[in-house]
Amino acid sequence: MGLRMPFSASTHERSDDALEALLFDAVANGAIPGLDVRDLLHRLRSATRRPRRQAVRAEIEVALRFIAAGDRVRAEVIDPGGRSIDLEVHAGDDVFAVHVKRLSGSSGPKRPLHESFATLESVPRPYLVGIDWTPTTPPDAAQLADAREFLMGARMGDRHVLRDAAGRRVGMMEMHAPRQATEAEKTPGVQVVAVGDANRAAAMVARTERLLRRAYRQFAPGRENVIVLIGGGPAAGEMVERAVLGGFVERWDRFPRIGQRIAHGRDDRGIWTGRHYERSRIVAWHPFEPTPGRVWVRPDRRPPVASVIAAVARAIEPAG
Repeated sequence: MGLRMPFSASTHERSDDALEALLFDAVANGAIPGLDVRDLLHRLRSATRRPRRQAVRAEIEVALRFIAAGDRVRAEVIDPGGRSIDLEVHAGDDVFAVHVKRLSGSSGPKRPLHESFATLESVPRPYLVGIDWTPTTPPDAAQLADAREFLMGARMGDRHVLRDAAGRRVGMMEMHAPRQATEAEKTPGVQVVAVGDANRAAAMVARTERLLRRAYRQFAPGRENVIVLIGGGPAAGEMVERAVLGGFVERWDRFPRIGQRIAHGRDDRGIWTGRHYERSRIVAWHPFEPTPGRVWVRPDRRPPVASVIAAVARAIEPAG
């Protein structure tokens, strides 16, 4: 039986009382052992340091998401090799390990873009362009002309600082990703989107990479291991994707897609690059906001069992 997942209107993180009530409901439904819940709540209440308390809350939140999807969960299971598994999920006939890491901080607020930036979308280049614009006033003609000149010659991953008449920095542009033409477009042009501060985003990618490597060191042998990251704000999914797969780059060793002059691929900074971290095949992320998260499955000659992928998706990317 699934559980209702109420969120406070004022915050996206549930109170301790709400978490406790949901866990007790899960015990009553046979979704998690009472001893495991007692241990989780003890660790939550006795944590004196905020990072430790946040880590326990993250484990509880992820456990509740799997329980809400109809699975049974064990917490803090010790594998035969003596390693501690955050969560052991029983989804039908499948049993897999889940390693939970909490993303702290945020890539920064997405300030709304003034509608005048839409004029840049007439540039006939197939890119998604992120813009962080600080002023409350719209860009002037000179700033838009400067932005357009950058877009005409920039390559994937390039950044450009936008400045006012006095030379002060007022914004940043970054060539984020390639994009395909929509059905209404004959050729794909630039699409601009509001993004947070690029430097804060890069720092968050680095933090995410460290968490992924730390989770990998905790993998249990002989079973599927899933890394679930939680938090970081509603826009953190893009940062997680960059940490897992790498950022987009231009690839001159590949043939471009039909209708494009340049081929694109990923750089070598993601943890799944090449044969690195080969046992990691499923990574998921969920915000604390009551919205769906994302799941990444590693392209592999030995892909994960489809039913395990489906179980993770039910918990992290629930439909409706």
